[in-house]
Amino acid sequence: MTGQPPTTYADVLDRTKDLVARLPRPPVVGLCGHGGSGKTTLARTLAAELGFGAEQVVKTDRLYAATDTRRAGLFELQDWPVVLDLLDRVRTEPPPQRLRYATRGYGGAEGVVDLPMPAVVILEGIRVIRPETLPLLDLAVWIDLDPERAGARAMARNVLQGDGQDELDLWDTKWMPEGHEYQRLVSPERLAHLVVAAAGRH
Repeated sequence: MTGQPPTTYADVLDRTKDLVARLPRPPVVGLCGHGGSGKTTLARTLAAELGFGAEQVVKTDRLYAATDTRRAGLFELQDWPVVLDLLDRVRTEPPPQRLRYATRGYGGAEGVVDLPMPAVVILEGIRVIRPETLPLLDLAVWIDLDPERAGARAMARNVLQGDGQDELDLWDTKWMPEGHEYQRLVSPERLAHLVVAAAGRH
């Protein structure tokens, strides 16, 4: 559990719209939670409400570092220099016309995103809320679901995707233990501006 009562999706939407009205550039909203907590669903819903597509959401699972993802350390999985550079650029005034950044997938495949700049830059992923990123996030949202329950959701999703047992085993041996370590070291629920309950949580 977190140190503050969970807010609602409506609170996230209202705070985001307020930032859009007040800032001379697209606000940066960080959505963070453990794998399987519902980050992608929340990001897509928020983007649709704000009038742009899911493809314009910045997902950290397209921003892996050039490393062995199965053996990467707690803060070595994502390419944080690319993430921080992107956030710096979108916060300039006047803002760039295009949302452009290099991508790298889980398996190492590289590419480039080059899309019109959305009304809000939504950054979603695990470990998005960190002391290093917080000054660059106009709104930091933590999805309140513990690593075990989030991981169970993620494993069910991965089974439907056809992932093999080796990938499924990583939830018990790597992803869930690292989720606990991330919370212990960073306390993202305390750094966040808003804490929202995971959709469907009992």
